Amino acid sequence: MCICCNADNFGLGFGSGAIVGGEYIPRHFLFWWSLMKELSIFIDESGDFGEVVNTSPYYIVTFIFHDQADDISHQIKRLDKQLKECGFADEYIHTHPIIRKETPYHYFTIDERRQILNKMLRFTMACDISYFNIVVNKNEANDKFKLSARIAKELSGFVKEHLDYFQSYDNIIVYYDYGQQELSVIINTILNTQFSHVDFRNASPKRYKLLQVADFICSVELLKQKRHHNQLTKSETQFFYKPGELKKNYIKSVEKKRFKDR
Repeated sequence: MCICCNADNFGLGFGSGAIVGGEYIPRHFLFWWSLMKELSIFIDESGDFGEVVNTSPYYIVTFIFHDQADDISHQIKRLDKQLKECGFADEYIHTHPIIRKETPYHYFTIDERRQILNKMLRFTMACDISYFNIVVNKNEANDKFKLSARIAKELSGFVKEHLDYFQSYDNIIVYYDYGQQELSVIINTILNTQFSHVDFRNASPKRYKLLQVADFICSVELLKQKRHHNQLTKSETQFFYKPGELKKNYIKSVEKKRFKDR
């Protein structure tokens, strides 16, 4: 039986039932359910559909793929324990506020914040997940219609290229906080067009660790783009103060999780 990626739920055994993916599954459905293949997709974005900001003109969407048969409850428990040991009770890792020393991280020293982010990196690498990024330079898609078309085209192309992979699952559950209506419409339209077995859930990053991973990988991709174009801010440069650290420890490590058909 698979264990959900919700940090609140760890395997309860069949007994009278179990909590899976945040929902109670009655005992008489568990055996049938355990035979189903279920794919979870966690989505986060960086940027918006507004005017181009030249200091950071990138719109990035990150898709995290997790086969629910791969239990990550041990990794979740370990991360929660490590965060508490760091004095971080919130247990919600939000990458760019950590780097910029924003609330709730403004009381932490730079080395304490670096320690928190390093634990998220280790958690990401320890989980059996993969990801796909859509990266758009808004200077090349300078209004919301062009940007929407570009995102839709890249997502549709990715799904069609890996159609066999997605069709190998009995059920696909998409987790997104519906923060941007334009992106929500694109994702719903394309996935519902391609698949009949998609369930969309309005999900909070505080509840799902893999939404936090989506935020983390999305942020690393943004840092990669800004580094390549010499656009890193003062706070970003100060945070990654060790020579080559951003590229070697973060960018190259995360890229090992890039999506490949299994």
